Amino acid sequence: MAQKVVTLYIDDTSIRLLVTSGKRIKKWADVALDPGMVKNAVVLKQEEVAAKIKQLFKVRKIGSKKVTLGISGLHCLTRPIILPQMPKDMLEEAVRREANRVLPVSSEQLYLQWQSIPAPEGKLQVFLVAIPRTAADALFNTLRLAGLKSDLMDLKPMLLARMVNDTMAVIVDVQPNEFDIVIMGVGIPQPIRTVPFSNEALSWPEKISQIKDDVSRTIEFYNTNNPETPLAATLPVLTSGELAGEAEQCQALSDGLSRPVLPLSPPFESPDGLDPNLYTANMGLVLKKIAPTNGSGLLVNELNVLPVVYQPEPISLTRILAVPGAVVAIGLLLFLAFITQSTFTDIAETRTQLNATNQLLQQKMAQKQIYADAIAELQKEITSAEASGGNFALAVSSLETQSEAVNGNLIVTVNSLPETVSLTSINQNRETLTISGRAPSETDVLSYLRELEESERFSSITITNLRKTVAGYTDFNVILGGGE
Repeated sequence: MAQKVVTLYIDDTSIRLLVTSGKRIKKWADVALDPGMVKNAVVLKQEEVAAKIKQLFKVRKIGSKKVTLGISGLHCLTRPIILPQMPKDMLEEAVRREANRVLPVSSEQLYLQWQSIPAPEGKLQVFLVAIPRTAADALFNTLRLAGLKSDLMDLKPMLLARMVNDTMAVIVDVQPNEFDIVIMGVGIPQPIRTVPFSNEALSWPEKISQIKDDVSRTIEFYNTNNPETPLAATLPVLTSGELAGEAEQCQALSDGLSRPVLPLSPPFESPDGLDPNLYTANMGLVLKKIAPTNGSGLLVNELNVLPVVYQPEPISLTRILAVPGAVVAIGLLLFLAFITQSTFTDIAETRTQLNATNQLLQQKMAQKQIYADAIAELQKEITSAEASGGNFALAVSSLETQSEAVNGNLIVTVNSLPETVSLTSINQNRETLTISGRAPSETDVLSYLRELEESERFSSITITNLRKTVAGYTDFNVILGGGE
């Protein structure tokens, strides 16, 4: 079954939601944020932003509570750091000390995450990402208010770099209030810059002028610090966001930089009605989730910038199985104790009868064969009683398997149910789940069945009855086959 990924990207102006199944885009939506809700990548009005997120999930009928999260790179810091060789247990402390030395902000105000990357001989190198604690704490409190959790997060500039197949690239993503510049040299994003526009009311020519100046300075900075691997003069600038759809402005930027300016190709086929330039960060999140190393020139593939304090605790298989396992074990022990006690009682009674039989045999040798047959029959009963314990255990296991399948079918059937549709009966047999219900119209019924189909829980959906009632409602009967 294709992996379902729910991605959420939040910046100062909007919230963007994208849901995929494998590499197929299934749902998308965005909602604009009022000025002041999020400022400089910090959520200021957490309850209002949480309400906007809930609205998106409700409108698009998304039941998942776990999201893959993307955030703006504004005020976030990234840097490759070279260290001497050292034991692994000393690396964390060494990275923190070096971060305090090279970063302009104390590490106490930042959440730090890093990943080891290829280093010069005899050295260690890590790629460091630092996120302001105030921005992260506000964001995750907003997610909590929205009833959501995240197990994976990344910065938009890193997500843009993930969508490029080459190890050398220049990427520019333009949004209403800011633009990102990503220079990727030998597979490592360096440097990364998120630059706010000097004025929110700038015209396109004014924006292009600021973008050109900042991109030129950033390329010059990289070439000066990396003389052995400079950016070729013919290397194109790849654009995304609002600039990608502006051919005239792309040409103006190309003329100013004396470099080709090309749109950044989206990694997935876009359904009708979807503008891929608005969901570039979300698509990068999907790639990070389902194929972190496939086809990308980026070396920093395994880095999850989600702060450790917000990462979910690892799920212990032992803890998961402990409670139900204990319940099953106690039940089996009680049953076996009952069977054993019953068997011992039968054996004791049988032995009494055997003793009596032996006495009778001594008295009545003529009846020896009759009592021998009786003894053999009693031995069969003992064997049958002992075997019944094993048969019961097999029956319990079969019932548990059937119960899990039935529960899964019922959860999907009920969770996919729209508010306008009601069920009047649910019947599960060994192979199929039969549901009956009532809806205002056939359209509501078909919409419900599409939700069940998209869940990929059932191999077949068969409508056996669909009729209009005198009161104007639509009664239906559906057989769902192949539930897992």
